[in-house]
Amino acid sequence: MSSKDNPIQKSNNIADRIKNNSSLFVNFIKNAITASPKVQKNFLDVSAKVAETVLKIIKEADLIVDLDYQGKDFWFQNRDKISCFVDGGIDKLSLLSAAPLSIRAGSYIVQPNANKPNEREYFEESMIFLGDLYDPKNELYDLADDDYEEDQMTNKKKDAARIIFEAATLVKHILLNRKFNYCFLHGPLEATAMPFTVPGFPTFTKFAVENLMPFYNKKNLDPVSRHFVNVYLDAINFIKKSKFPIYGIVETSNSAPYIKNLLFNYKNKGIISNKNFNDTLATIKKYKITDSNLLEIILSSNQALKPIEVKKQISGFGVTSESAWEDKMNQFPIIHMGYIKINDQQSPIRIESLHSPKKLTKDYEYILATSKLLPNYGFPVGLNVVDKFAKIPNWMSRASRNYYATHLLKQAIRNKDQNTISLAVKILSKKARSWGNRPRMGGNR
Repeated sequence: MSSKDNPIQKSNNIADRIKNNSSLFVNFIKNAITASPKVQKNFLDVSAKVAETVLKIIKEADLIVDLDYQGKDFWFQNRDKISCFVDGGIDKLSLLSAAPLSIRAGSYIVQPNANKPNEREYFEESMIFLGDLYDPKNELYDLADDDYEEDQMTNKKKDAARIIFEAATLVKHILLNRKFNYCFLHGPLEATAMPFTVPGFPTFTKFAVENLMPFYNKKNLDPVSRHFVNVYLDAINFIKKSKFPIYGIVETSNSAPYIKNLLFNYKNKGIISNKNFNDTLATIKKYKITDSNLLEIILSSNQALKPIEVKKQISGFGVTSESAWEDKMNQFPIIHMGYIKINDQQSPIRIESLHSPKKLTKDYEYILATSKLLPNYGFPVGLNVVDKFAKIPNWMSRASRNYYATHLLKQAIRNKDQNTISLAVKILSKKARSWGNRPRMGGNR
């Protein structure tokens, strides 16, 4: 498509770019009921001003890359490439004590020109775990006085379980010397570890760590070594040794790490003043402007931003100065973060890697091509496929929950434990909420 046919490429005016990017306006439409026109216009004006500042820096740094999309010709030329797509799923309904009963991470492996049909694309249940992931000798089964705090802790345990299993899958592929050309993870390649540094967060069991991270066998598996932060840090450092490129792909960005780090780098170089840096940062924070908001305005379809170095683990969220985990946070590797805009209907997707890509354009063009296999989708299709494969279906979750509760009840009756009997009865008798059980309009049925 020529620049004459593409109004986004034709105009360098930020206001025109805003008008020509639809998904940004979808957010305004959704908020139209609660946000007045004055507020909406103010947000547009602020976004435009910040985008102008960022665009100048991006052009100055020569960060924009035009990617060549060739459609079916691309796949003919890359038909021998082997790609692996990784995602994790957890049996959320079975988290009675926040110790996952069942969790798995799956891999979807594709090689278009493979000789046998079953080798062209296939699934692997790369990591499967049934049982207690967290050590019951810790505070795992202690209930907090505050129900909200208990729910927050349970959610953190779920997230930590999924993150560590996805990392363990990447570790497994590296240990097995898999001959992949590319490996893609659904989500950030290095997750933010701070939420799991809260006091009382339980350690993993020895059995879990030994099976998830085989290279841990020769280490002293004391409780501190089995804490999420230590296990995850070792996993990330091991993943960094991979001989094949591994990318984390994030669909939507709810923050602005790329923009903030870009502004910080240019402040350090003396190109922008401390005042302008602080004012722009304050504006981004006040209006909750994200990378997706700004880069959707700046980038055109089939364009990418070169990766910049980003420190993912920073002080805050419970990790403050002189914290016991502060030193560990500083040991996590720097992430190389870039963006690709697939089309004009979706926001740019975030690309993370542990190394600066050696073949940036070729790698990003591969990600672009996999994201255009479905019309107006804008995300690697392989990650969508493995996401559905890795999820544990609700019928299986409900069945496992009921079987576990029945087992718990029988065990409690044998031991005459009234508290456990009461818990098991509640689980067995609890019915899921449904729309059919809710009152009609007006409260009458």
